[in-house]
Amino acid sequence: MPATSETAEHNLPRPRECRAEAGLHSSTGHFLGFGMCVFLAIVFTLPWSLGTKSGLLGYSGDNFQHAWFLWHFAHAVVKLGNPFYTDLIYYPNTVNLAWSTTDPLAGVLALPVSLALGPVVAYNFSIVLQLALAAFFARLLCLRICGNEMAAMIGGVCFGFSPFLLAHALGHLSLVTAFPIPLYFIALDRVLKKGEPDWKDGGLLGVALLLTALAHYNYTVICMLATVVLIAVDLVLTGSPLLRNIWKPLLWASATFVAAFSPLLMMLLGNSSDMPKPRPFDHLKQYSADVFGFLIPSWNHILFGHFARGLDLSLFVAGYEGTVYVGPLILLLAIVGFSKGRTVQRRWAVQAGVLVLVFYFLSLGPTLRFFGHASPIPGPAALLYHIPLATFVSAPARFHVITALSLAILTSLGVAFLLNRWPKKRARYSIVAVITVALLLDLLTIPFPVSSAADPAWSPDSVGRPVACALPARLQRGTVLTFPLINWPYSMKSMWMQVTEGGRYKLVDGYLSYSSDRIWSDYYRNPIVRSLLSIQGEFHTPVNAETDRQRAPAAFRELDASAIVIFDSPQRDAAVRYLETVLKRQGQRFGSCTIFAAPVADGVADAK
Repeated sequence: MPATSETAEHNLPRPRECRAEAGLHSSTGHFLGFGMCVFLAIVFTLPWSLGTKSGLLGYSGDNFQHAWFLWHFAHAVVKLGNPFYTDLIYYPNTVNLAWSTTDPLAGVLALPVSLALGPVVAYNFSIVLQLALAAFFARLLCLRICGNEMAAMIGGVCFGFSPFLLAHALGHLSLVTAFPIPLYFIALDRVLKKGEPDWKDGGLLGVALLLTALAHYNYTVICMLATVVLIAVDLVLTGSPLLRNIWKPLLWASATFVAAFSPLLMMLLGNSSDMPKPRPFDHLKQYSADVFGFLIPSWNHILFGHFARGLDLSLFVAGYEGTVYVGPLILLLAIVGFSKGRTVQRRWAVQAGVLVLVFYFLSLGPTLRFFGHASPIPGPAALLYHIPLATFVSAPARFHVITALSLAILTSLGVAFLLNRWPKKRARYSIVAVITVALLLDLLTIPFPVSSAADPAWSPDSVGRPVACALPARLQRGTVLTFPLINWPYSMKSMWMQVTEGGRYKLVDGYLSYSSDRIWSDYYRNPIVRSLLSIQGEFHTPVNAETDRQRAPAAFRELDASAIVIFDSPQRDAAVRYLETVLKRQGQRFGSCTIFAAPVADGVADAK
């Protein structure tokens, strides 16, 4: 069979900088590489990565939700239940968790730690492990492309500890679980580069795509879009014969993914009442990257963090979701990699360059924002977001993950060029040392933030020390109603209270990134819940405590309630007075909350 232009290129003698070095594919080299990635992941999350029981890595917020998901996954496995359904929150509903970021892949990898050491250690372990895995698999991809161990390691660091992933490590475990993306690129490269890829190559590609779905659905959509871009670039470079070579393995990949993903797909689409609404358009605009975001470091940057805190707050309307900072060194090395890499790896240099531009433009969202100021100018993603399902990629800035990986590829090509330009051992080590130090200074976020494991609402600026809400053991049964409901940070306080007390009771409250509207209609039916929601301002109906007192026994029986927990909040006193009238008793203070025992059939239980 005649060789195509692409296969002929691969049969040519390789230039020195891309020739495989000794031990390139040795298990020892990979083991040492992974060990270095783990070491760096610990360094990047210091000092709390060394003291894993005192708090959760990151800012107080979504990190507690992801810790709850890890705990629930282990809880469901122990009880031989389905981890994608639960009645532990939003009781009496059975909630479909499949639409939310339930971290099944991270849950599987952390399962032994979850069972042995608990949710706090499991979450912190997961953040460190996922950063290390992202760097390691990016290293494998870069090694496949440039063939240089040291250059590949630097490329892996550029992706695994990129500002994008480190920003999401502040609270989004599912988005830090990014290692399936370089793994998918490796599998896709096998299909595109082989002269005659077979069903095995397609099957591996389908499995890699499945792993992206078990990390985060957004990553699956993003990888599929990246595949279209890569094939389009390859068609330009190699011509139409490419399609004749790859259509069968791509079909096998699709079949493998659909077959393996079908159980989750049935959970997602099987019951229309479980389907949530997509994010509104204003949400998409807010969580887009700024046009000049690649110049804007995070507040935690080791050198420029203080400067970033002094910038206009409008630059940070997306929070850490909008972090797409690149850094001058990575940008410079990537430019060198694109310029010089085209002579030795023309295909990947061009592909990575196109991916950088396409996905950075997509990260800007449906309308452009310049240095924090919104504009009416439509962004390149405007066309994409006219597709209804595209709105489930709820934060366009997440497209930057492909930009970060592509920059890492180009950086590895740039470093490989420099190492070949100065081949003497001393010069090579000096180059690597200078680049490593400069990268650490540009990427490190020490000290990495931590949230108190005692109280999700506590911050270093809070008065006093964090105090947990402690529910008496005799009330840890049935269901617990908490106040305020469906309101951050109180919903997270209730879920975390449930976790720390071993999941012995269910909650009327809860928080999910995606949930069905039917949950909120169910809340309105229960008179006690409806009145409490009115007190906190969610509903605008009159509250009559005397009338509710007559309905209270039946209302609490409907919930199978054992206790009502009132957290400190602006409406705390009003809620306490309401319950004192309804229950004809005073609540008791336990830690940072006030607790009322729910009435039972034979009277009122005593919270002592």
